[in-house]
Amino acid sequence: MVTSSVTATMLGKIRNKPLSDEFYDESSGYEDETGVKIAANLSAEDRRRAAILYHLFNELWGVCIVVGDPGTGKDLFGNYLSYTIKRYFPWKRILRDERPRRLFGNYAGLFNEEVLQSDLSNMRAIAKGKSATQIDAAMETFADDWVKGAGEVMLKNSLLYLTEFWRYCYNREPHNPMNKTMGAIHKVKRHLDCLILGTVQLPTELDKKTCLPWVDWKVICTHSAINKTGFTYFVQKVHYDARTEILVNIGKPFPISIDAGKPKTYLGDGKICLRKPNYIPQTEEEQIVLEVIKAGLDKYEDIVEYIQDNGDMTETEILDTMKELKFRKAKRVLEFPCFFGLYNSKSAPSIQSGVKVGE
Repeated sequence: MVTSSVTATMLGKIRNKPLSDEFYDESSGYEDETGVKIAANLSAEDRRRAAILYHLFNELWGVCIVVGDPGTGKDLFGNYLSYTIKRYFPWKRILRDERPRRLFGNYAGLFNEEVLQSDLSNMRAIAKGKSATQIDAAMETFADDWVKGAGEVMLKNSLLYLTEFWRYCYNREPHNPMNKTMGAIHKVKRHLDCLILGTVQLPTELDKKTCLPWVDWKVICTHSAINKTGFTYFVQKVHYDARTEILVNIGKPFPISIDAGKPKTYLGDGKICLRKPNYIPQTEEEQIVLEVIKAGLDKYEDIVEYIQDNGDMTETEILDTMKELKFRKAKRVLEFPCFFGLYNSKSAPSIQSGVKVGE
C-alpha cells in the first residue's frame, strides 16, 4: 500500500516537472464555451449555429428522415444540411447518392447501388436458391461483414445523404440486398460516427425491421405562403413503437428556417453577376440595385449596406428586387449563389413578383 508521504512526494515531482508538448492541443477550431470542434474563422453567429446543430443531431450521428409532399423542400433541406455540416465541420466526410452542382464544392464521393454493384451482386449470389429464412440470415451476415470492412472505410465519420430513401429501405422489398445493407449500417451508426439523412414522402414506405426502429429524428417540411423561396423545417426527436409500428414524437420540435433564394456569400465565389447588362429597369427599385452592381459591388452584404446608407430601401425590398431579377423567367438579369443552385431541382417554386410593372 502506498503511504501518504510517498504519494505526496510523487505529486510534488509531477507538479514541478514541465509537461511535454504531447499533453497539449493547440489546434484551432474549438468553440471555447461548448467544446465543439468546428471550422476555424467562423463568425460568432455561425459558431452558435454549429453548436446547435452538433447537439441537435446527437454529435452528428444517427438516422434522420426528411418527410414531406413533393415541392415542400425535402431535397433542399438535405442539400442545406449536408453543405452546412461540410462548412461547419470540415472533418466530417460528405457522401451522397446523386451528383450536386459544382457550387456544392468537394464531397467524399457517391454511395448508391451503382457504386456498391459488385458487393450487392455477391450478396445475391450467396442467397441464391435459399429459403426465405435462409435468405435473411445469409444476407444479414454478409451485410454485417461488409460494414465491418469496406463499409466502415467508406462511412466512418461521415454524413450520408440519400434522396428517395425508400429506394434503399423499401418495406415491400425486405430481401433486397440494399435494404439489408442499410439495416447493417443503421445498427452500427454510433460506431461508424455516421449521420444518415434520407428523404421520403411517407415514413410507412420504410422497412419496419431494417430502418424504422433505428430512426432518431423526423423532419417535417413546410413551404412559406408569403416568401416564395422560404421554408421552415421542424426537427423532431422520435422513437419507434414496435407495437403500433409508428414513430412517436419525443419533446418539442426544433424549427430551422431557410430562405433558399437569398444570396450566400460563402457559396462558390459569392459574387452577384449581371447576366444582361443592357436590361432596362422596369421599376425604381430595379434601377437602384442594378446601378450599384454596375458600379462594382458584387457581394450581397456590401450591396445592402451601400443602398441602406445612401437610400431608403430596406433589406427586404433589396432582396425581393434581386430575387425578381434572378428568378423571374422573363428577366433572368442577375445570377448569384443561393441554395436553389446546389442541385438540379424540379421542385423549386416559380417566383411570382408582387411588384407592379409600369407601362
